[in-house]
Amino acid sequence: MRIVIGADHAGFPLKETLADYIRLLGHSVLDVGTYGTETVDYPDFAEALTRTLIDGTADRGVLICGSGVGASVAANKVPGIRAGLCHDTYSAHQGVEHDDMNVLVLGGRVIGPELARELVTAYLRAVFTRDERHRRRLQKVDAIEDRYTSHTQQLEKQTFRPPVITPDRYDAVLLDMDGVITDTASIHAACWKMMFDEFLQKWASQNAQPFRSFDIATDYKLYVDGKPRYQGVRDFLKSRSIVLAEGTPQDPPSAETVCGLGNRKNELVNARLASAGAEAYPGTVAFIMYLRRMGIKTAVVTSSQNCQAVLQAAKVGDLFDARVDGDVLVKHHLAGKPAPDSFLKAAEMLQAMPKRAVVVEDAISGVKAGAQGGFGLVIGVDRKGNAEELKAQGAHIVVNDLAELLIGSLTQPLEPAA
Repeated sequence: MRIVIGADHAGFPLKETLADYIRLLGHSVLDVGTYGTETVDYPDFAEALTRTLIDGTADRGVLICGSGVGASVAANKVPGIRAGLCHDTYSAHQGVEHDDMNVLVLGGRVIGPELARELVTAYLRAVFTRDERHRRRLQKVDAIEDRYTSHTQQLEKQTFRPPVITPDRYDAVLLDMDGVITDTASIHAACWKMMFDEFLQKWASQNAQPFRSFDIATDYKLYVDGKPRYQGVRDFLKSRSIVLAEGTPQDPPSAETVCGLGNRKNELVNARLASAGAEAYPGTVAFIMYLRRMGIKTAVVTSSQNCQAVLQAAKVGDLFDARVDGDVLVKHHLAGKPAPDSFLKAAEMLQAMPKRAVVVEDAISGVKAGAQGGFGLVIGVDRKGNAEELKAQGAHIVVNDLAELLIGSLTQPLEPAA
């Protein structure tokens, strides 16, 4: 069977033990978290687990919190769930045989691993008898549920399809860095603005033109976001009809060349990182840990040449099987986003076919790259209030945070590309 397992921080140690044990019994395991002992809220994981049962991704569930009471209460709020808190083997199998129990709830601070293994064994071996008296009682339980379920809830129950990325559909997930993995897009945007405004003020004065500043809301998104640094400089200058010499990557940051301006921006970014560091989005970290536990490979794909430094500063460098960054683009003569080359290279490094790989991007250029590369799924992350734009450029679904893919809060199906 396909068994989904979940727990809060209090149930985490027992969850880890039981996940391995369930696999030894010959079942597949879908682990919806939590993935550590940091304090979390049990209703989130009760919902994540029950959603997989409602949509048929899993057959039965094992849910653990400190006492088992809170998780049991939360799980039974979901229509179609029959969760039972069992700390004796009779209840563990009788709950399935007579009541068609589909979630076994345990108290991680109440019982030990040996008894927990016995309970899981009894639960998974049991089968609903389908005797007339048991079916009649379950029909009455369903009738009670229906009487207290609103029309809207019933509609959601019929149409909900939780978005789950699983190994049977995808082999790899390729994630952009700034704005997807790390909260550094704002740093880049601020540094682009500082660099360009300094240059534009000087250029306007020298050419007797009015000064028009670099606009983060429009210029950043349209001309530089997600692109290789020098390409971003070229595209923005072209939008203002400004022509500069190309220069070389060795140009000093003070040089008024394409490369010089790009190097000045890089200098500003490095200074910001040195003073303030970098933070990874918690939802993204949880999502990546889920993928790795499922055996799905991960890669970071960015045009930034600061990639390694940023990942190390955010303490997430060990979460990726491959890295395609600005240095790799130069080394292999790859075009930057919106060309799909960088994502295709990452898929190649992970030995994954594009149709079996997922692209995760927050930039318009990155979403375009994923769509053009023929990837199985393109997920847009809306950090800038541009969800519709991301969809228009090829994102199959758009989320505000990747944690939504864990807790099942989307109301649209997760489907592969046509």
